[in-house]
Amino acid sequence: MASVYVFGEKGEIEGLKKDHLINMKNILSKHPIIFSYLLFSFVFNLIFVKADFAQQNHSLTANVVINEVLVNEPGSSTKLEWVELHNTDSVEHDLEGWAFISKDDTTLIPVGTIIPAKEFLIIARQLLSEPPDSISFEGWWGDRSGVWGDSSIESFPAIEAKMSLTNTGVTISLVDPDNNVQAFTWDQDCGDGVSLERISFEQDIWLCCVSSDKNTPGKKNSVSTSYSDNLELRIEPNPFSPDGDGFEDEAILHYTLPMESNLTIRIYDIKGRLIKTLLEEEPQVSGEISWDGKDEENRIVRVGVYIVWAEAKGNSYSQKKATVVVAKR
Repeated sequence: MASVYVFGEKGEIEGLKKDHLINMKNILSKHPIIFSYLLFSFVFNLIFVKADFAQQNHSLTANVVINEVLVNEPGSSTKLEWVELHNTDSVEHDLEGWAFISKDDTTLIPVGTIIPAKEFLIIARQLLSEPPDSISFEGWWGDRSGVWGDSSIESFPAIEAKMSLTNTGVTISLVDPDNNVQAFTWDQDCGDGVSLERISFEQDIWLCCVSSDKNTPGKKNSVSTSYSDNLELRIEPNPFSPDGDGFEDEAILHYTLPMESNLTIRIYDIKGRLIKTLLEEEPQVSGEISWDGKDEENRIVRVGVYIVWAEAKGNSYSQKKATVVVAKR
């Protein structure tokens, strides 16, 4: 008959059968070295399992991060406030037993709330509303059906929680079942409808969203990109031919910026006359913009050499000049 060991929740042996005690006594008296080895192996493995479990617990907390926050809602309805979480892990996580805290409000995350691997989850002040009322997260960022998850633009999970995200600053917290706390505090908002975004999962540095949509729920953060000490500019293809044949009709201007920069890009001819303004002191992160070879009047420019002038202002100042050739085929 197989012997059975019974363990309590904390790993204590609650009982051993009498024959096991006799066997252990015999092993101890006849084979003390073997007994010592078995005892050492048992204790070592028990410690290792506990340490491994603690490491997994820590990893779970660290892998689910507060990633984006909309504190100044579009318009005047505070019902449109929300917080985005991101799971940086390669496996999904169940957030049952977690808590979201905003000021004096604490919301326990509902049973069955799963955040998929490498995906997002929204915590909204008001998730749903009855159509045609659109003052809810689903009504503003979804398909306005009154149901979340019934269309392709509602592909990420979303839940509702109590919150009050003041424009002048407050602290929100995410607490896991082991009371590990992750918090985010802001001093001021970014303007009407503009969210605060984390620049990377490794750094607790936040910037105002620079997307034309002003916020990016359920998507990669607009400020999550590379940065440089000075403005860098690269143009391709160069030359290009804006003749409408579908081949190299546009020049792509790739730029890398210092953090928190406003970018200006203008096109001049070789006599210094302004041909086209592509950007004018707009908040940007590293990215790209295209020039279709047209001037401010939407006319295709003449074949020739043109000057691309770029300027980045912010915590630092830098500018760059480059040439681009408009050719014929």
